[in-house]
Order: sequence, then C-alpha cells, then structure tokens
Amino acid sequence: MITHLPDAACWTVVQPVTGPITVEDIAVRLGGTAEALAYEEDDRLDPYDYEGYFQISREGDAWVIFEDNGYQGIRPEVLRPLSAGARVTSLFWNVNMHARLSCAVYGSGVTTLDPFFPEDRAGSHPHILDEELSGLGGDGDWQEKALAAVERITGISLGWPGDGPWMVLDETPADDPCPPSLFGSVDPDLDVRLRQAGEEVRADAVRRVVTVMAVRTGIDAEPAVAAVLSGSRADDQGLRDLDIRLTRERGGDLDPRTPQARRYWALQALRTSLGEGPFGDRLDALRNAAELLGDDWPPLRAEIKALCGERGPRRR
Repeated sequence: MITHLPDAACWTVVQPVTGPITVEDIAVRLGGTAEALAYEEDDRLDPYDYEGYFQISREGDAWVIFEDNGYQGIRPEVLRPLSAGARVTSLFWNVNMHARLSCAVYGSGVTTLDPFFPEDRAGSHPHILDEELSGLGGDGDWQEKALAAVERITGISLGWPGDGPWMVLDETPADDPCPPSLFGSVDPDLDVRLRQAGEEVRADAVRRVVTVMAVRTGIDAEPAVAAVLSGSRADDQGLRDLDIRLTRERGGDLDPRTPQARRYWALQALRTSLGEGPFGDRLDALRNAAELLGDDWPPLRAEIKALCGERGPRRR
C-alpha cells in the first residue's frame, strides 16, 4: 500500500480479459497514438498545459495509469474505450475532497460512487461489488480504505508509478451528450415532457411535488418550509439553519428511502425548487421523488404527465 498519499491523483487499472492489451493500445484508447508515448520524462513539460498527462506502468498482464492531479480515468468517455475486452477500475480524489471510485467492464460502467459516501451508487450494476467495496466510509482514513477496495477488486496495490512510458495530450475524448439535469437521468421521459410543456408547467409540477414531499416527510411543519409553501418570501436563514439540523440528524446516511434521510432530501428538493441547494436545475427537485414518495409517486407522476399533455405545446 502507498505510504505517502498525494493531495490529488487518479489511478486507473486496466486488466485485459478477452486478449492482451499493449501499451500502444492504451495510448490509442486514451485518445492518443503510439507515437505520443515517451520513454523519458521531459522536465520542460508542465502538466497543467495539457488536457491529459499520464504515467503508464505494467503490473503483470495489467496496466496502471497514474495521473498526478488529473481525473481523466473517471470519465465515462475514457472508461468506455479502456474497458473494451477488459475490466477497468479507477480511483480519483483532489484537494477539495472530491472523490470517485469507478469500475467498467466490456465498455459499460458497472458501478461508480464517492468513497466518502459509498451508499450512494450509480451504474448498470451498482451493487455487484458490494463485498469488495465494504468498509468504505467518511472517516479520517477514507482514502486508505478506497485504495484497499481497489486492491480487493484488482489484486493490485496502488502506489506511485513505476517504470513505463509517459504521454501528454492536448485533447482527450469529447464529453458524451448528457441530460440537462440529474432528473433527466432518473426519468428522461418526464424530463422531456416537462421541458416541452414550458416554464409554467414545469414550475407548477415542481411546486406540486415539493409540497407533497414536504407533507409526507413532515417538514411542512417547520416554519421556514411552511413560509415557502404558503407563497411567502423564503426565510433564507431559516432554511439554512434547518439544513444544518437535518444534516446532523441524518448522520452519514444519504439513502432517500430511509427515515433519517427522507426529511433532509425533502428539504433539498424544496431548496432546489427555489434555485438553491446542491443541484443546478430546478427540475432536480424531482430527482428523489420516487424514493421519497414510494407508492404515492406513480399516481402523482401520471397527474404531472397529463398536465404536460393538457398544457404542453400544440402540434398542427
């Protein structure tokens, strides 16, 4: 295990499955060419001048790609080509404690999570590596735990790069098209309908859902929330104080299906509907509606869908 942790780094482990992978293949999959590989580091190069700055090492049949203060290895656009005929596991963190652990196989993202908050996962099979990822969490040694989890998945102990070629890239693979909101990934059909229906319908839908969330979770009894729901001017300080209290109450739990986190996420939905909170689009107020509302969500969703049809754009 690495003894001195870098402040910001990304490791990407590429393990061939269907056939051998050469270092030239790695270069191409990263968006470069075999000619871009350099077997002696050029001290004149400044990594901050390049989109990609990679150190590539061999570990048996596998390759370890190290980025000092980089993050390319966690991008889906990079994981997909790297994992063709292979399993790829990457771990990233930076000085702001943003972190990501991802695993992709055969061109598909299997699971991805923040090792600081391991219960919140995404991917095609988010819980397929539960055993290997057990023990992750947000205490003082979360980085060591994340490194250990990668070793359990890959059998490779991550550290500083060994001997191997370097590669710098002016450009890396372009970003994939993505929804304009997180809600667009959760329920793309309803996201599309709400955007086509127009701002008035979107605002009405968000108000309805946020109100139901507040009532179902009981936060409507909080004075700062009640003021918003009644149409009064938002008590910004009151909402911030409530946010702090509900964050303390949930502890480290971020699962919107659990009682201790439900009130917290209902408040985040309300704040998002006001253009505040952790998400950038007001439709993200609906992001956790299915988990928070359970059996109440399908009929409410159907009501909103009908509203979009009634008040949406008319076709000639």
